[in-house]
Amino acid sequence: MRCVYSDGVYIDDAWEPAGVTEQFLGNAEIYHERYFSDAYWKYLLDRGLTCATVDIPNTARVLDIGSGSGNTALIAATIFNGSEVFASDISPQLLKILMKLANNAGLTNVKSFCFDLHKDFFAPASFDLVIGGAILHHMLDPLAALKNVAKWLKPGAPIIMMEPMEAGGHLMCAVYQTILDECGEELDPRIAHFLNAMVQDYEARFGVPRVKPWTGNLDDKWLFNRTYLKWLVNELGLRLDSVNAMSDDSSRWIESMIRGNLSTSGNATVPTPPRMWEVVAEFDQGISTTVKRYLMQEAIIVLRK
Repeated sequence: MRCVYSDGVYIDDAWEPAGVTEQFLGNAEIYHERYFSDAYWKYLLDRGLTCATVDIPNTARVLDIGSGSGNTALIAATIFNGSEVFASDISPQLLKILMKLANNAGLTNVKSFCFDLHKDFFAPASFDLVIGGAILHHMLDPLAALKNVAKWLKPGAPIIMMEPMEAGGHLMCAVYQTILDECGEELDPRIAHFLNAMVQDYEARFGVPRVKPWTGNLDDKWLFNRTYLKWLVNELGLRLDSVNAMSDDSSRWIESMIRGNLSTSGNATVPTPPRMWEVVAEFDQGISTTVKRYLMQEAIIVLRK
């Protein structure tokens, strides 16, 4: 591929923003401020590496897909400080933020490439590890995107992804709708709007891998399930090693998810009625740990070539 170099980023000269919305482009700074979290993503990547049950050499070549402004790429560059980390994203704006952060942190082992993951870009068998922190559900065609990634991966090497799951999506949708039903007029209009938006967001994504008329216009396009993941790896000639919960402590999964979403939507300080959290506690306490394993809202997924 031919690239143009701009502010530390190699940009595919055939680049175009297919399937990506303005929040990742012109509004990249706002997106970065809202979603960048060193501590959270370090925890997830450490857990993902543990789930992959393989020793990755410090000199590995690591590809981070959907890097955004650097949540996982910068952490990988710190963990594998003797390696080359190739950050990639479709947003040049986010990658320029990433490179600025890398330079400020003194990380000299990071390179950034802007291209569409649906297109073949790197040479075959180039990487010892691929990391995808919440990227696959943004893809217009997850199969096409991972087909390229599988080609770039060395034999035996893992892909570690963090993705939303459909079973947990149905659970969370039910929780949000129950809060609306139970709390009604007690809700601040901003919280009511947030809850309705979350219900609509889940409903728009149910039914993987079926493409709906509106799928292309969504930022978050998919929720995954094990059946789809098994089909996906079969098509790609990969192996599904494991699907793992984000945390071993499921006692307050639902509350943690809701509080996190309130925070990223800018509603963390908006007053909420006590009954709202009573409903959340009833769901959290009423569903056993065993059943919650089937109802993961998000999962660390390990594939292997």
